[in-house]
Amino acid sequence: MPESHAGPVIFAAGTLMPISSPPLQDGALLVREGRIEAVGDLADIGRENPDAEVRFFPNYTIIPGAVNAHAHLGFRREDAPEGGTFSEWLASLIERLPEKEAWTAEAARDCAKEAIEAGTTYMAESSPYGECLPQLAESGMAGTVYAEFFPHEIGTPEEAVEFIVAKVRELREGLPERVDAQVSVHSPYTVDPESSRLAARRTREMGWKLAIHLSESPEEVEFLKRGTGGLADIFGANEWGGVGVSPVRYAQSIELLAPETIAAHLATGVSQEDIAVLAQTGVAVALCPRSNDFLGCGVSPVPGMIARGIRAGIGTDGLWSSPSMNLFEETLFALRLYGLSGSAGLELATLGGARALGIQAGTGTLDAGKWADFAVVETSQEAGDPERAVLEAAAGGGVAATVVGGNMIYNRLNT
Repeated sequence: MPESHAGPVIFAAGTLMPISSPPLQDGALLVREGRIEAVGDLADIGRENPDAEVRFFPNYTIIPGAVNAHAHLGFRREDAPEGGTFSEWLASLIERLPEKEAWTAEAARDCAKEAIEAGTTYMAESSPYGECLPQLAESGMAGTVYAEFFPHEIGTPEEAVEFIVAKVRELREGLPERVDAQVSVHSPYTVDPESSRLAARRTREMGWKLAIHLSESPEEVEFLKRGTGGLADIFGANEWGGVGVSPVRYAQSIELLAPETIAAHLATGVSQEDIAVLAQTGVAVALCPRSNDFLGCGVSPVPGMIARGIRAGIGTDGLWSSPSMNLFEETLFALRLYGLSGSAGLELATLGGARALGIQAGTGTLDAGKWADFAVVETSQEAGDPERAVLEAAAGGGVAATVVGGNMIYNRLNT
């Protein structure tokens, strides 16, 4: 059960890494009513707040909680389709959907628990028609479920968009304060262009956000450029392929790209011209490097995207294409793959994800006024690269406690 506190609490550690400012030795957070009221030295904050409860972790580092910018909760390690080509993997996944219904809820609950125990405090989850929203909502994490819809199962483009908008409104009823539902246009090969365009326009008019999978595989590129390949008939006959442009250019042409959109993957065939389009439209990116590696989908041009100011975060994807729900483990893989520094990697896992999802005003760094979302990680205090060291520790099971909105939703220390 989450541990909640009626009065002010001081959370302190041997090292505090706010991300927005340099690390503090014996740093502390004063938390009141779920938010950070002050950040500073433990001695100073303790002296100024003598009645506050103190939770001090002397041999640990407090960092902002992981912000998972793209995840699928409804999968489990058992029964995972083989790797290989993306279309073969996807066809196997689709084939198993009927049997998966029996265990999706349990898998989602287990995946949420695994993410929490690895320091995740916010998750952007995508699932068909928002099926994993109950498990995210009950987990204690903050987050958004992006409800995927598939027009071929519903009707005309107009009917499909009206259906998913009504579904999301229904999903939003009775949710915890920091849990939300939004729309996902699943991908360029599963949602026809008119349904995609209508969904983008409708959600934008209402001030909603939108999620998509984009430029994830070589077969997606082939489908859109030539209308051929393994994705051309993944749901019967997809007649809108063969438009002769890249997935990014295609998404732009049907109005999917905007600052309110988070595009997952962008691993295959992303050119300099595509990067310029992403930067111009203001779309954000969720990187899932382990999933892309498993399915042979290529490597996202991350340094080039970051150089153009594109908002980027990290996502774990799901357990049928990735080995864990540990975002810090994903980030460590990304750090090695893209040649990033420890500080850049830690920022991607926290503030980067928050910026990509448009929630940086409330989370992603440890600053006064933001939600008290953080992880307590067991670390060596003598590391030469402290940011890389805390990433390695969190990736290796070193998260000892996870706090969301001031509530300790995971605590293996019992202190």
